Amino acid sequence: MRNKQITCQQCKSLIEYDPTSIHEGLRDFEEIVCPRCGYVMTRVFTDLIPSVRVVD
Repeated sequence: MRNKQITCQQCKSLIEYDPTSIHEGLRDFEEIVCPRCGYVMTRVFTDLIPSVRVVD
């Protein structure tokens, strides 16, 4: 499991998310939303709902 970190463009929070896919054929685009301000930061191609958390 390899977590990725990005910075929210709106509130500048450091966000960590897990983009892991288990079933390659069932993937779709899911939005990564900042838990602090609700800003949609990016989209990832995965079969799971991404687990997102604030790092700082």
